Amino acid sequence: IDILGTKLLSLKMVDETHAQIVEHYTNDVLSKKKVIGLYFSADWCGPCRQFTPELVNFYNKMNSRRGRENQFEIVWVSRCRDVNSFGQYFTHMNWLALPPELALGTRGQELAAKYKVKGIPHLVLLDEVGNVITYDARNQIPKDKAGIGFPWRNPIATLYVNLVPKSLRMLIKGHVDKVKTVL
Repeated sequence: IDILGTKLLSLKMVDETHAQIVEHYTNDVLSKKKVIGLYFSADWCGPCRQFTPELVNFYNKMNSRRGRENQFEIVWVSRCRDVNSFGQYFTHMNWLALPPELALGTRGQELAAKYKVKGIPHLVLLDEVGNVITYDARNQIPKDKAGIGFPWRNPIATLYVNLVPKSLRMLIKGHVDKVKTVL
């Protein structure tokens, strides 16, 4: 919630040609997720329009794996030029989005800087407490379409996640973040 704000959006199809934007509280929709992807892309970007369907397929595949259903969520951080373009491009996605006024404003710029976005499409994966798993998920998906290595966590980080309880990891992350702001 600290990095994404209090509310995220999803689309609910009203009929075959009309969709409705639905607001969700960030904490509610992300609380049980093990992996959160921040997807930076835009409607005007050719590589984004090519990668988005591949990402939709991957997202659906990862969330339907037995024993790991619905543990992966994506939050789209739009780089579209306006709200109209945002709405039209969002219909190609079946995950959450940062509200366009945040994504296109200061919050989107801060997220892009924090997660080392040099170009789009860019997909960074975070664990459930907000630690970065990988900045390079955009390039991992074409290499591992079956998601065998997903979320492509380094072996030491995997040990840490499996051995240290979530509550302790959140406490440690809070202390590390405080130290970073002091420095």
